[in-house]
Amino acid sequence: MTCKNIYKLEGLKEDAALALFKNKVFVDSSNIDLDLDMTTQAKLIIKECDGHPLAITNIAGFLVRKQKTATEWKKLNDDFSSGSVSKENLEMISTGLEPSYDDLSYHLKLCLLYLSVFPKGHNIRRKRIVRRWVAEGYISKTHSLSAEEVGESYFAELINRSMIQPSELVPHNADNIEYCRVHNLMHKISVSKSMEENHGFVLEVSSNNEGTVWHLSIVNVGKANKNTLKSVDLTHVRSVTIFGEWRASLDFRKMRMLRILDLEGTSGLKDRDLSQIGNFLHLKYLSLRGCADINHLPNSLGNLWDIQVLDVSGTSVIKLPKTITKLKKLHYLRAGNIPKDDATSFIELKESSDLSKMEHKPIDDLEIPDVEAKSVQFGTEVLDRTTSYCTKTVQNTDNVKKRDIFHKYCKVLLPSILQGLDMYGVKAPKGIGQLNDLHTLGVVNVAAGKVILRELEKLKKLHKLGLTGVNKKNSQAVLSAIAKLALLHSLTLRAEGVPGLQGCLDHTFAPPSKLQSLKIYGNLVTLPIWITQLQNLAKLKLRSTQLKLAPSMEILGKLPHLAILRVRKNSFLQSKKILFDFQQSTFPSLVVMELKDQEGLKSLNFMQGAMPRLELLQINNCMHIDNNGFSGVSSLLSLKEVMLMGDHNKELMKNLRDQLALNQNKPVLKGA
Repeated sequence: MTCKNIYKLEGLKEDAALALFKNKVFVDSSNIDLDLDMTTQAKLIIKECDGHPLAITNIAGFLVRKQKTATEWKKLNDDFSSGSVSKENLEMISTGLEPSYDDLSYHLKLCLLYLSVFPKGHNIRRKRIVRRWVAEGYISKTHSLSAEEVGESYFAELINRSMIQPSELVPHNADNIEYCRVHNLMHKISVSKSMEENHGFVLEVSSNNEGTVWHLSIVNVGKANKNTLKSVDLTHVRSVTIFGEWRASLDFRKMRMLRILDLEGTSGLKDRDLSQIGNFLHLKYLSLRGCADINHLPNSLGNLWDIQVLDVSGTSVIKLPKTITKLKKLHYLRAGNIPKDDATSFIELKESSDLSKMEHKPIDDLEIPDVEAKSVQFGTEVLDRTTSYCTKTVQNTDNVKKRDIFHKYCKVLLPSILQGLDMYGVKAPKGIGQLNDLHTLGVVNVAAGKVILRELEKLKKLHKLGLTGVNKKNSQAVLSAIAKLALLHSLTLRAEGVPGLQGCLDHTFAPPSKLQSLKIYGNLVTLPIWITQLQNLAKLKLRSTQLKLAPSMEILGKLPHLAILRVRKNSFLQSKKILFDFQQSTFPSLVVMELKDQEGLKSLNFMQGAMPRLELLQINNCMHIDNNGFSGVSSLLSLKEVMLMGDHNKELMKNLRDQLALNQNKPVLKGA
């Protein structure tokens, strides 16, 4: 996904935005002083506009015809808050933005309107919305591009046209936008257009909805809204999206035409709530991502013969049902948990928090053990400690929670330990190799035996694969299976604990020539020789690899197309001093470099000619950088932004600002 020539619509600072607002509302009296109440309401209006000049000008042009009082402005703010701006007023406010919308092609309009299912200000994951577009049938493949690739191009065009904007919470560059959000005013226009063009979006169950409802979006359902929900005709609903807490108040029996069920991040969802899932015969997209209380998937899942996307990552599911092998149209299957220290962004960190709490919540000096411990000796201790934890917890909870606790720890956690499974992957059933259309699969636990590896090598259309449980016994078979996946673009290999991946990746191996993304998590010590063959590798993420710094950087610095390098905790051998020294002509294509949780990091030295294309430098939680720890930053001619997260002393910040001031590209410093 590439977004070229992005013009980022930066919001005005508050003072400048307020001055523009006053100039447009009061015309010739822009120097007028507003009283406190009017200033408060004016700032709320500016906030609604995201500080964007065109939006401020449009709203001010609307207000110029109204009484210039705090009361009048408050009416507009109240309407914005409740979502009840009248159609006539919204048309007047959005006059200047309408041409941008009208200029879109039919398919782009449809994709933009579809974003109305997300609440105002919501950070929308790119892959989530693209896959939903595809499942809805808004996008079709072409002769040369898959449907998802076409969807990525639509997303890029909406970004380039500033109809949507990259999320500010997630660091990004032009080629790596993972999350977006819709401008507040554009969101209101999209909602209005959706209703006007009979898409039937329902954004709040408390709102008044008439006519056909195709897309049901439920935001923070309260008990008072149940009756409202029951009064809505759900027989034509094609998609259901729930934000917030799950409440068993939806009558799914009426939704026979349902194609998308998106429960991503929904709290309180239990296994029993999935009892009807096998009845949705037209379902194409099912997401339970981040629903940490889901432990098992029902066998009736095998009835969903038309499903294309199944996302159960971030749940407690560690074993897929055998019936999943019936889902011949399945294109995307994602499972396993994202550990806290592996989250790319604040948003992903939040997504993984529920499951992490389950794994590490201390009670009375007892900590729930990490499920990754697989040895027999430690396994006995784990069983004893977990049983003790369950006993203490059950004694202090109500009957409903007791049942859930018993189910999770006695029927899920304990058996998983005995089978050598972990929470970062799932055990896949025999026969999964029959799913010939699979494009994405992960994370699969391969520790149990070689049968699963013989299944994996049958999946010739795989572009993305994630594996955990790699060890010395199975490592040669793992690499042999991977080598047979000629279309593979993205690969994740994980082995937690000791010995981890040490000695596992040293076998003779011809990696897939199309491989562009590689993630390695686990004790490695030495980079495998075959990594030099990855001439198309564009993304690399390392964690817990315990590599030797200098020889590893020398090898990685020669990869011709490496554009994104993310280095996480314990990527290099523990040392009191980690000194990065980037030599001339190394990392010729690197655009993004992230260093996170490098406790021993003391300095970064960039020689003239190193990293000529670097745009974004992220330093996160590296607390021991020397005051003069940055050198050569002024020579990074493509640098646009430096993000320095964490507590750093004033001397370091001053030295870094001084160097950035000398850089001809005038990069900005953020996060300090």
